[in-house]
Amino acid sequence: MPGDVVAPRPGGGDETIYLLREQWRLLVQNDKMFGPEYALMGVTRQLSAIEDLLPQLPRPLRSPAVRVAAQYAESAAWLHQCLDEHAAGRRWTQQALDWAGQINDPIMTAWAAYRSSQQRLTSGHPAQAVDESEAALRHDGMLPGPMRAALRVPHAHALATTGRHRAAMRLLDDTHRFAADRSPGHADGEHGTYCTSGYIEVHRGTCLRLAHRQDEAITVLEQALPTIPPRHGQDFTSALVSKAAAHAAAHQPDQAATTAHQALPPIARQAGSRRILRQLAHLGTTIKGHQHLPEVRDYLDDLTASD
Repeated sequence: MPGDVVAPRPGGGDETIYLLREQWRLLVQNDKMFGPEYALMGVTRQLSAIEDLLPQLPRPLRSPAVRVAAQYAESAAWLHQCLDEHAAGRRWTQQALDWAGQINDPIMTAWAAYRSSQQRLTSGHPAQAVDESEAALRHDGMLPGPMRAALRVPHAHALATTGRHRAAMRLLDDTHRFAADRSPGHADGEHGTYCTSGYIEVHRGTCLRLAHRQDEAITVLEQALPTIPPRHGQDFTSALVSKAAAHAAAHQPDQAATTAHQALPPIARQAGSRRILRQLAHLGTTIKGHQHLPEVRDYLDDLTASD
């Protein structure tokens, strides 16, 4: 597995790097279990320690230490993104790209470019997201399968957002051959291991919704939701939000409210993602004119209580 370290010497600098990498894997799990705000505290502390450590390391240890620094920086970017702290997310993405570039690391360069493409899409710049997704894929042949799958998903999403719907669907079809559940043996927490066949299909549903094929989107999302592991709270909640948005676009406000309601307590609060809560609030605004329906009224009441 790229980035693994063998038998570090006790008390040596290589042991420190090994422990930092293992702590990074634990913090990835903390995000899944306890939400981004909790995980970010640990990531921020470790980044501070790494920045103090880097100038002190002998030359042979600098490259692996910089790679770990890039991993932490990219994780910080993701966590800030989940918390709707976009400026901080962009700043840490750029730091991850800088560190990856210092050591010519194709894996971290690709992964940081992938994160940047997601941020461009979230901030309403889909054409730039397409460009950055394509930049990430320049390293495609050097990446493990699950990571190759993960990089293709936001590329398809960006293509669909720019109206290139057929290209998006073809790309998602191709992505399945790299899905994490078709490449067993990758440690949980490594880049892209969340990108299973079900995860890909969730994003197919989102792309179908963007293509105004709401009924197909709803069907695909209904089939994909049960395949998301329970510990992946944010992924599950995001899929519910996408399905609710498809119901709303299909003029089914009662079903939109019922679906979105599932993403409120305990799911949205446990996931702790302000990004998802903002999306749920936006959906509430979309269906607000249908408060005569009990499902909509109940959802809006609980949404207000969750603020």
